[in-house]
Amino acid sequence: MEAIHLIRPVLVKVKVTDAYKKAAAAEVQEALRRVELELQSLDFQERRLVPELEKKNPQGFAVARQRLDQERSLRQEKRRQLLDQLKGIGQLAEGTEVLFSKMESPVELKLGDDWSKVLGVEVIVQDGTVIEIRQGGIGKDHGHA
Repeated sequence: MEAIHLIRPVLVKVKVTDAYKKAAAAEVQEALRRVELELQSLDFQERRLVPELEKKNPQGFAVARQRLDQERSLRQEKRRQLLDQLKGIGQLAEGTEVLFSKMESPVELKLGDDWSKVLGVEVIVQDGTVIEIRQGGIGKDHGHA
């Protein structure tokens, strides 16, 4: 066998610009808004259902209360994570590169190929445009953050 087809990892990185920071912040703020609405909905459910359940089904009341508390805790933790993410976006320095996603691509490996060039690829995107494709990029420092 002289060649084989493999799947290799591809890292997609975004070069931080003012436009990227604004778009990322807007996305996180929208997620925060949805979490806040979910918390309000849980509060409404609790105010509406708890007194009724307490009277009609005391055993079910404890279970319902516990479930509502768990859901509220999950949403509060998500809100905390999103707020941390929003702070992180604000602290990003323009020109740095941040991991956006991980993908895979096929590659043909032949006898004599340079393994480091086959190993991985990084795609660098700036404001929605691919500005660079780096061969052998996985795990290597290219002088970028």
